[in-house]
Formats: sequence, C-alpha cells, structure tokens
Amino acid sequence: MGKGVFAQCLAEALLCETPLKTGEESGSACGHCKPCHLLQAKTHPDLLQIQPADVGKQISIDQIRHLIQFCVLTAHYGRYQIIIIKPAEAMNRNASNSLLKLLEEPPPKTLIMLVSHQPMALMATIRSRCQRLDFTRSESAVAQTWLHNQLNNSPTYDIRLLLNLSSQAPFAALALANDMTKRRELFDSLAALSSGKNDPVHIAEGWSQLEVVPILQWMLSGTRDMIRYAMTAQTHYLVNHDYQEMLQRFARQFDLHSLFKLLDLQTEAYQLVTSKANVKAQGLLESIAIAWFKSAIRRRK
Repeated sequence: MGKGVFAQCLAEALLCETPLKTGEESGSACGHCKPCHLLQAKTHPDLLQIQPADVGKQISIDQIRHLIQFCVLTAHYGRYQIIIIKPAEAMNRNASNSLLKLLEEPPPKTLIMLVSHQPMALMATIRSRCQRLDFTRSESAVAQTWLHNQLNNSPTYDIRLLLNLSSQAPFAALALANDMTKRRELFDSLAALSSGKNDPVHIAEGWSQLEVVPILQWMLSGTRDMIRYAMTAQTHYLVNHDYQEMLQRFARQFDLHSLFKLLDLQTEAYQLVTSKANVKAQGLLESIAIAWFKSAIRRRK
C-alpha cells in the first residue's frame, strides 16, 4: 500500500534544508540540497533504517541497541534524527522489550517510524506508545491511473488484473507486473499436470526454481476461482480472468471436495513458508503437485 515509501518520503522531507513550497508537492524534499544528495546516496548520518538482515529473518536486540546508541548522538545537521523500522513485526521479543523505554521517552527532535504489515503482531505495549496511521485502499480509478502511468501507459499490461491479483495494493501490483511470465509458467504447468501425462515431482521441481511465495499465492488465487465457479457457475467473480477458460475446465475436471482439499494443502504450505519455521519448500510443493495429479486422474476415471 506504500507505507514504506511514505515513511521514506516523510523522512526526506524533514531532513531537507529547502523543502518545496508551492505546487502539488509542497512540503516534499527539494532533491538538490546537501542533505538530499546524502539521502540519494543513502549516506545521510541522521537517518537510520532498521530491517531484517535477510528475508524471513528477525530484527535482533543488537540492532535495537545500535538504534538506541544512534539516538544518543546529536543530529549532524541540526534537524531531526529519524529511524525507520520495517517491518516492525519482525522484531523478536527481546528487541521489542529493548525498544519500549525509548518509545516512552524519545529524545527531542527524534522521530521513530514503525512500518508494519501486521500491527496486531506487535506487542500491545509498543502499540500503546505509538501514534497509529492506517493506510487503506485508494479509489479504484486513482489506483488504475497511477499504475498505468508507472508502467508508461503500456498496453502490454492488464491494469485491472494486476490490481485484482494484488488485492488492490498499487505497489504490489507494480511489482507483480515484472512477474507475470512466472505466473504464466505456473498455469502452463498446472495444465500439464491436469493432462495426467507429466511427472508431478518434476513439475514441483520447476516450481521450486521460481519464487515460492508468489507461486503459492497464485495457486491459492486460482484454486479459489475454481471453487467460486464450481459453486456458482458464474465467471464475473473470477479474479484470474485472463485464465477464465482454463479455470472453468479445471473446475469441471475436479470434484468440489478435491478442490477444498487442494485449497487446504496450499494454505498450509503458504503459512509454513511465510512463517519463521525452518521448512523445505520443495517437499511442500511436491505434496501439492501430487495431490493435483491424483485428483485429475481420479476424476477422469
């Protein structure tokens, strides 16, 4: 939804020496002063970004201790000292407890922004010490216009499809635009599995070469569409409208009980790979591919 981008823009505006004073971007960073050049080079001494060392990792207590030491220092440019913690829910319990006192009594001219996709996963004592700013979906027409402009008005992209697949989150839709080839590979492989002529283990191996989280997200979306069509015989509810005919064929090929079993299997796999559990995605993908293959074969018999 752009929470991280907003935090970065606010930090830049507060650290800029000569923010813009007129026009739609009034209050934004000028982009030309020395602090702005340092921000562009990611070397501004008064801005600290705290995030996990790697995808799926936690924010450690040592990182928060470094943050506290940063706050003790005097601002180099006499303006704000700004910390952005993203995603804040990645802090482990020790790190969260270490941050509490600082949130309760922050030094003057210090701004701490916690960017969170799951605010309820944060400790209640942390939430109570913060001012909450919610980001909601923008109007559909506004999101479509923005995304169209970001993609240089290219007719190659289906703007409505990108937003639907991303739950109307514009920045997620923009990122997805570069992954549509992988999505096509997934649906082609599902069609191959449904034919009953391809080895499910080999298919799963191909999935593991792609990015596992989006692969599972697209599977879930497609399976939900199949269930919608199987239960209503209506197509206007389908999210993946570019694969409408394929999904209708799948929905007729599988019985409803098998579809719900597939949905449960995919949901469990998604929860495991997005949790902090140490799991092997390959095995999960093989289970899904084998279940899909068996369901297709059973229905044809």
